Amino acid sequence: MKSLASLFAIVVLGAWASAQNTKQTPGRIVTTTRLVAVFSELEESTFKAAQQNDLATLNRVLADEFEVWTPEPPGQPIPREDWLKKMAADKTQSFRFRQMAVRSLADDISVVSFLFTEVSTSPKSYFIVDVWTRIGDSWKLRDRYQSRALAQTRAPAVDKPPSGRN
Repeated sequence: MKSLASLFAIVVLGAWASAQNTKQTPGRIVTTTRLVAVFSELEESTFKAAQQNDLATLNRVLADEFEVWTPEPPGQPIPREDWLKKMAADKTQSFRFRQMAVRSLADDISVVSFLFTEVSTSPKSYFIVDVWTRIGDSWKLRDRYQSRALAQTRAPAVDKPPSGRN
C-alpha cells in the first residue's frame, strides 16, 4: 500500500509541475485532446451530480473503494460515504475547470489533473488529481487527491531595467 501511495505522490507532483509549467503563447490555438474531452465530460457530470445530490449518477461513476485524500488530516482519506454526505450538505452554486490534463497510464487507468473553482458563499479553488479506472465499458472514479490551490501572482508585464542602485 505504501508503494501505491508513493506512486500516486509522484503522479500528483508530476501533474502539478506540468500544470505550473504550461504557458500559452499569445495567438496560439489550444486543441482539446480526445482524453481531455472524455474526462472533462466525466468530471463535469460527477460534479453536477454531487451538486444536485444525484446519488444514482454518483453510484454509477464512483468506484466502491472511492476515497478522497487531502492534506488535512494527513494520511486519513475521506471514505466514499462521508464524501457523499459532505457533498449533499455543500451548497456549491457553480463551478469551473481550468488547466485540465490527462495521462493514460494503461488502457484501463487514467490520471486527470485540473484546477477546480467552486462558487459558494466564498469562492474556493482546488488542485485536484483524479484516478479513473475502466471497468468494462465505463470509467469509475477510484481516488481523488485534493488540495487548496494557492493564489497565483503574476510578474509585472515589463521588468524595469536595473538602476544600479539597491
